[in-house]
Amino acid sequence: MELKYRNIFLLLFLLAFIATIVVYFSSGRDMRLTWYFGGAAILFYLIYRFTKK
Repeated sequence: MELKYRNIFLLLFLLAFIATIVVYFSSGRDMRLTWYFGGAAILFYLIYRFTKK
């Protein structure tokens, strides 16, 4: 995968990680929403990590 696309997935991972923390505290500690954003963060990280040239 090209470096440009890998960097997009890294940015998406960072945004999802921050969103996980924000959603946890702003939604009254609703774990359902937190797991959705956490799962997205994990998915973006795995895509970033295992798509080297």
